Amino acid sequence: MPTLFYKIILFILHCIANIFEFLHDISVHIKYKLQLPPNDNASVFSEITKQTKFFNKLPKHITILLGTEEPSYKSLTNIALWSIAAGIPFVSFYDYKGRLKESEALFQDQIKNEKNLDDHIIWHNTHKGTYKNGYVGRKIHIKVLSPNDGKAQFAKLCKKFSQEEVDIEKISIQSLDTNLREYYEFPDPDLAIFFGKTLSMYDYPPWQISVTEFLNIQSHHNMHHKQFIDVLSRYSKCE
Repeated sequence: MPTLFYKIILFILHCIANIFEFLHDISVHIKYKLQLPPNDNASVFSEITKQTKFFNKLPKHITILLGTEEPSYKSLTNIALWSIAAGIPFVSFYDYKGRLKESEALFQDQIKNEKNLDDHIIWHNTHKGTYKNGYVGRKIHIKVLSPNDGKAQFAKLCKKFSQEEVDIEKISIQSLDTNLREYYEFPDPDLAIFFGKTLSMYDYPPWQISVTEFLNIQSHHNMHHKQFIDVLSRYSKCE
């Protein structure tokens, strides 16, 4: 009898928690829907630039974890362009199902068609990199990642060492770290934005996120620029 009583209590508490979570999600949705967006991208970019310049700190590298969500090219493009406005130099997008990497050309076209003429997008779509100096104006480095860039890449690196018959005494954590950093090119992400209610790495490269701050947004679909500003504000207050 006591066991049944406790189960009933736990069930009621669980239902109450779900109701509060549902009401919170609705309130957040209404909050941003009631804020009418500016008439053009220039106004959005200007607002982001003005507000974020007063933050205590900004991430140098933001990584976006799509989780189980289907990629919205429009919304992901907005994140990239908003990052330019905030002065964030590196953005990576991780889709564990590999959908974004398979259609990366479409993603590139979407950003190319919507960016300011004076802004420069530097795509790092191979381990050789596409970095170039000499750009005038604002620029951002973008990389699309999939599970093949995680554990699979580590396995390839170990296989490379074995095939090249590297002296076992020369193989160390430092040598592995150096090779992995040469492959990834980007600095470790300061901020990871994940979507949905569950935080899962989905085989994200674990050696890159030892000091990363993880913050949540309900969904990247139809994401409002105010949500982007809010998450940067939350990051700026992290110690």
